[in-house]
Amino acid sequence: MNEPIFYDAETGESRPVFSAPRRGRPTAQVPAHLLSVSQSWRPDRSLTLRVQGRLDLNTVLSFRDAVFSALGERPRRLILDLTPIQLVEATGIATLVTLARVAMLMKVPCHVIASEELKSLFLETGLDRLMEAPELSGEVIARKLLLA
Repeated sequence: MNEPIFYDAETGESRPVFSAPRRGRPTAQVPAHLLSVSQSWRPDRSLTLRVQGRLDLNTVLSFRDAVFSALGERPRRLILDLTPIQLVEATGIATLVTLARVAMLMKVPCHVIASEELKSLFLETGLDRLMEAPELSGEVIARKLLLA
């Protein structure tokens, strides 16, 4: 059986997409310039995953594995920071929907912080419900009530 091959058009590099199986399934290997995911814990046991690069057919498996690993650590809340993301294709949107459903089943609230460019895409696809709402102070709430 032929294994999928990753081809990087910028460098001309070709190599197998998958590494050795981990727990019975393959793990995607993606160059850091296409996707990198870093994590940081907050004092309230919330976990922030900062995603840089792109969410496309070449990178969604690696992204999915990073988020599933994070969910396995049972954070109080998972925050996906997509502000530095360059591109989200249909496979990336489908993966975000799947990850949101899995997080919901695991009872881990999942929020997305998106750049201005991604917010319109999220509004069109319904993913805006995942976006993190800004914390409102009493003063801001009072101003909004006075303007309403």
